[in-house]
Amino acid sequence: MNRLSCFLCLLVLTASVSAQKPGVKPSSSKTAEQQEAEALQEIRRQAAIGALNLLADQARSYRDETLRARVQARIADALWEQNAEQARDLFRRAWEAAEAVEGQTEGSEVASVPAAAGRRPRPRPRTILRSEVLRLAAKHDRALGEEFLAKLATLTGQKAEAPRPSDSSGPSPSANLSPAAITQRLRLASEFLEAGEIERALQFADPALVQTVGPAISFLVALREKNASAADQRFASLLSRAAADPSADANTLSLLTSYAFTPSMYVVVSNTGMPSTRHSEPRPAPDLATALRTAYFRVASGILLKPAGVLDQTSAGRAGTYYIGARLLPLFQQHAPELAPLISAQLTALRGDAQHAVNESERTLTRDIVPEDSTRDRVNDDLEERLGKARNADERDRAYAFAAMRAADSGDVRARDFADKIEDSETRNGVRRFVDYNLIRGLLSKNNVAEALRLAAKSDLTHAHRTSILRSAARLLVKTDRARALTLLDESLAVARRIDAGTPERAYALTGLLAEFVKVEPSRGWLLADETVKAANGVAGFTGEDGQIQLELEGKFSIRMGMQIASSSDLPEAFGGLAAEDPFHALSVAGDFTGEAPRALATIAAARAILARKPIGQSAKPTRLPG
Repeated sequence: MNRLSCFLCLLVLTASVSAQKPGVKPSSSKTAEQQEAEALQEIRRQAAIGALNLLADQARSYRDETLRARVQARIADALWEQNAEQARDLFRRAWEAAEAVEGQTEGSEVASVPAAAGRRPRPRPRTILRSEVLRLAAKHDRALGEEFLAKLATLTGQKAEAPRPSDSSGPSPSANLSPAAITQRLRLASEFLEAGEIERALQFADPALVQTVGPAISFLVALREKNASAADQRFASLLSRAAADPSADANTLSLLTSYAFTPSMYVVVSNTGMPSTRHSEPRPAPDLATALRTAYFRVASGILLKPAGVLDQTSAGRAGTYYIGARLLPLFQQHAPELAPLISAQLTALRGDAQHAVNESERTLTRDIVPEDSTRDRVNDDLEERLGKARNADERDRAYAFAAMRAADSGDVRARDFADKIEDSETRNGVRRFVDYNLIRGLLSKNNVAEALRLAAKSDLTHAHRTSILRSAARLLVKTDRARALTLLDESLAVARRIDAGTPERAYALTGLLAEFVKVEPSRGWLLADETVKAANGVAGFTGEDGQIQLELEGKFSIRMGMQIASSSDLPEAFGGLAAEDPFHALSVAGDFTGEAPRALATIAAARAILARKPIGQSAKPTRLPG
């Protein structure tokens, strides 16, 4: 019996004795039943705290230092409301562990390192572990967050002053922040913003919103969806800074344009005029106030009309300035026609140095600036271009494969027709599987469950694909047709059990289904929990959070299909739900994982759910002792 089980047994014994103790009279305001419920609730709370403390002690001896840091930080997050000082100490231990891990390669890595050839995963940014600790700590204690941010700033070898406090009404004065510190601060703020904590997001973001850089614009674009006034105010500040900054150039302007007109597309350009683009989820252009839009064009014209000699000293140079100017000219013609002739004249003057840049990049030049021809068939156009260049059957098969996969990504039913034209049978079968899976996912995203299931029934899918599709369909039906949803979950479970034992696919498929059954029919969850733990224990390195897998499709050329069998939240949600039904049993089952990572993840989730339960008298679910 492990230490957690012994601890729980002692608590159960204490609770039983307390519940049966004679001579306890109810107070005038509480019945005996209420007093007993409160006593059991306190025992349950102590069980959760005890489980977390025990896990914290175990984490100190983890050989995996990365796991040690993550577990300590997550325990601190769960314990904060119970004991802030203990949690603060755990956050600092987690930080030290993260520093030990990331300090080993510090100076030899950059923020993003290309993946090596083969199947090795892409290396993670060197500060990612400290970022995780920082995010959790800053959520509870701004001062501790600033302390960790200051330590991160030392990565660049620069000292950073602590930013002066500010409220959420507007930007605060800038501290002497390095580019790395600005990026880190905005990343943290973006995470708070995504979680809906706007005020906390602005507290950390404002000191960094002093330069027109990609992360700043991305943050403001996201902020505008939640608080347009706050975002526009900060954008106006960036415009003013750009107008007063002699080094502001066409790349500065292009990023400002992303906020004002093209929030789904970011463009920077080299001094040879070659663009680099980044696309995000589609967003409509904001409806800016007239005064703010006028200020944008005033700043834009000031940057584009700088003398050629000055442009030569900028990151965009003459050629890059020509490219951005040509890209934005339609905006001037539409919204600031009085300035358009000046911009056209500047482009004419620069044309000799940069015309080649536009010729080489004409497809992307005005993307998101000028509406595209809605009648153009891009998939077919690209297919015809590839087929025209194909020299043999292999290249024709590759052309049809690309067309099929691209069509499937957009839900275009022609995808299957393209796949059928592939001559090599093995390649054709592999592409069909890719196409069918993506078409089915597209149908499910539109809530077309019946058509998705019809296509799935006649498609040659792997067990992993099929169980994932059935689970997704069940999730869509659970509110409107619970009986049908349960039937689909049963079918999904039957398919999951056909996946080879000892594989991550089987373990994660069961993990995802456990999360669904706990929500829909908790009594079934207990039986599946034991099966899930057994499957997880049979997979070396199972963490409970890496449910994204890559499947290699057969054929003449490599096609990899990524799919998520279980999300990183499935295991925590499952054990949180189990704890709501039976706290002691959930903690006990969580302790049955042999892997340190899933055991910690499940234990923390169960304890967090126990500690979050409402007090007696606030519609709390009745607590029962394990039988």
